[in-house]
Amino acid sequence: MINTTMSFMATPVVSNDTTAKRTIPTISKEMAQAIKVAHSGINEAVFRLERLETEREQWETTELAASRKRMYSLLTECYEYYLTMKTDKASVVREQYKKGLETFITVRQYTFLPTSHDMNKIVKSVFGVDRRRVSAYSLALRAALTAGDIDAKGNTTPIPASDLANWLEEKGGVEEVRLGSKNKGMTPKERAEVAKTALQTSVLATLKIDSKVCPFDTNDVDKMMVLVATYRPTGELEVSAVVRHDTAVRSALAAYYSGNKEEVSKLAEANSATEVSASAISIALDSQQ
Repeated sequence: MINTTMSFMATPVVSNDTTAKRTIPTISKEMAQAIKVAHSGINEAVFRLERLETEREQWETTELAASRKRMYSLLTECYEYYLTMKTDKASVVREQYKKGLETFITVRQYTFLPTSHDMNKIVKSVFGVDRRRVSAYSLALRAALTAGDIDAKGNTTPIPASDLANWLEEKGGVEEVRLGSKNKGMTPKERAEVAKTALQTSVLATLKIDSKVCPFDTNDVDKMMVLVATYRPTGELEVSAVVRHDTAVRSALAAYYSGNKEEVSKLAEANSATEVSASAISIALDSQQ
């Protein structure tokens, strides 16, 4: 019995056993052609995307850059017109530019509010009646009027017209300058803080999330989060995700501030006043103990 067992354990595996080899199945010519055609279609799709990618890069580096450069050139001339009309040393020149603008507006039959800034009038005269574009360009140029050096009297000066294009580029373009001007130069973090203060007492609805679907813990208590929701024709909001990331929350609050600036500012002031009052009451109570 022992010898039989030992003999069995010592039996080597035959390395050239043909039964252990896997045979590669052959495919028909028709199948091979079908595979080739399928891959050919995929390759053509990939090549098309690569071509479009190359064309986009060329557009960004040539056509788009040239278009942006030309836009800055036109904005600079609008800016120069305004500076000449307002700051030229010769009063006769200032008057000529003022009358020229008024005449142009009359001929084009443009209308403005009594409070419209003269920069808006110049930009609209050059770029037409697209209200969004006129607003964006004029806000950016008006921001440049107070973004220069501080003079001897402590007043801000305009960016020199010769530096306007570079200044716009350094600031990230017209849109970034416009947003900074619209929000009084506040950073996104500052706007988020104001919105956070304002929303402390604002509750649109109360939802109870199934903890099995979206688990929470004690570390989430009283923290602001972003809900990704879809509005349905039934009037219901379908919540698809909960984002706890601080950066996402801060961005959402900053965006909310930008779209509801006046309302947010009033609520923030009211809530800040309430906090101060509550703090004062606490101090008074502590002092009596």
